[in-house]
Amino acid sequence: MTSENPNKEKTLDRQTLLRGEVSDELERKTLELSALFEISQLLNSSLNLVSIANHILLSPMGRLMISEGIFLLHRGRNEFEVYTLKGLPRELIGKRLNMPGLPFKPFMHQEISPSQKWMDFFEQYDLRLFFPVTLRNDVFGLIAYGKKMNGENYLESEIDFLSSVSSIAASSIQNGIVYNELHEVNQRLDKKIQELNTLFDIGKGLQASLDSKKILKLLSYVLMGEMMIHKYMILIRRNVTIELADNKGFASLSVPAGCDEQLFGISHPVLTDNQPPSELSDFLASADVRAVIPMRSQDQTKGILLTGARFNSQPFSDDDLTFLYTLGNQAMLSLENAWLFEDSLERRRLEEELELARQIQIGLLPKSFPNIFPFDVHGVNISSKQVGGDYFDVIRIDDDRYVVAIADVSGKGVPASLLMSNLQAGLLALSAEARSFDRLVARINNIIYANTGSDKFITFFGGILDRKNRTFTYVNAGHNPPYRVTAGGDLCPLEKGGLILGMIPDMEYEQDTLTLNSGESVVMFTDGVTEAMNAAGDLYDESRLEQLIRENHRLSPREICDFIVDSVSRFAGGAPQSDDITVVTLKMKN
Repeated sequence: MTSENPNKEKTLDRQTLLRGEVSDELERKTLELSALFEISQLLNSSLNLVSIANHILLSPMGRLMISEGIFLLHRGRNEFEVYTLKGLPRELIGKRLNMPGLPFKPFMHQEISPSQKWMDFFEQYDLRLFFPVTLRNDVFGLIAYGKKMNGENYLESEIDFLSSVSSIAASSIQNGIVYNELHEVNQRLDKKIQELNTLFDIGKGLQASLDSKKILKLLSYVLMGEMMIHKYMILIRRNVTIELADNKGFASLSVPAGCDEQLFGISHPVLTDNQPPSELSDFLASADVRAVIPMRSQDQTKGILLTGARFNSQPFSDDDLTFLYTLGNQAMLSLENAWLFEDSLERRRLEEELELARQIQIGLLPKSFPNIFPFDVHGVNISSKQVGGDYFDVIRIDDDRYVVAIADVSGKGVPASLLMSNLQAGLLALSAEARSFDRLVARINNIIYANTGSDKFITFFGGILDRKNRTFTYVNAGHNPPYRVTAGGDLCPLEKGGLILGMIPDMEYEQDTLTLNSGESVVMFTDGVTEAMNAAGDLYDESRLEQLIRENHRLSPREICDFIVDSVSRFAGGAPQSDDITVVTLKMKN
């Protein structure tokens, strides 16, 4: 039997041991590579710099059981900022360190010269192992770790692992920094776009109004709502005077004499902090004014906006001052437009008043005319742009009697139209119970006198048309005398009556009764006919009207009215109509 070789057995044991060590080393390397791969995936899964920094610390610290860790972000030159940390006081975040002479390679705390005073900060918190985060000779940050929880020293393999983590993190941190910068740029752009949109919307709102109060109110909303300014004052220069246009929060604040001119000499926004001493700066500081914004137009400061602090206590940035400056200039331009068009606004209000008066006037005039056989009645009213108080009416008393009237109220616009409505109301109320027309006119005179001032009066002509007896009983109260037109074309003015209505109370009026024969007519008109002027300033006058009536007396009342209106229009030509034109004709049919 052959005995075994002892040397051979020892050789086999050493080979087995070596294979085991190699296997363990491969397994460790595999685990490290796997861990590095996982960390790389985590770091590359986000562009958020905070998330990346947290992963840089958490993953290796958890794997190696490290108690403290800190990441500092490079902020330019030798300055580093504490960006995130684990196991250290949170109030350290944001602290900045000046770290000249920082190595580009991993180092231990004892390797740094005592002359580098920045190391005192790290020694204070027992941070021992450091890994600069570099990429292509650019430093992006610094990772520092404290001691291990088990108190053991770092193995060389662990230092290599942490170094690999810092190398992997470099590109992720660079991406995160670029992403943050782009995000900040986008935020600034978004803010600028929002400010531009706000200014555009505000500009539309300011331009849409020519009311200075509304402009100032809109400006107030923007100052308090958009800029969060809780108190402000607006001074405006109009002509040579400086006016306080608006004041919110500055109680009893008045600008000292002499400072107002200094304020209006400012052409660009000014922050009141650190202004050189002067009477103006002392006043602004005592009043707690934080910013002075000139409101300019045509290269001149025509307004001043003084602002207090903001609700959020944030200082005004350059962008804020630019926004306020642009806003103030827009508001100033709108205010000037409002002042420029004040006269136009006043004219527009007057036109609206005149339109209302015209509608009142039209509403009081008859829309149609009754059939009063054997009489035919027709009237026409042509309103001027300056609404007067012309009035005519045909009012039924009973089957046989009708009131036919024409009047001209003094003045123009709404007051004249309202006075006209008072006259109509009197006629409607009193006609049904009137025993005689002269007494009816006397009662209306007292009503007008009691309800108007001495500067308001009415010229009036009217009468009761009795179709059964074929008579017309009239009273002329200071009106242009109408004409009785015979069948042959002769004219007779109808003047019996008395004073205009509303001048003297308890006035007695005289009436007269006409018996109208076949073909005879009564033509009534207001002074808008006889006083119509052409471009040369000539009046139409009574003689021209009388001639027209004589030549056309055989026509129907409608045709006579239309002929008179057309004749006046042709005479005036392009000259503006200064008063209403009203014509009423009644005629006994053949």
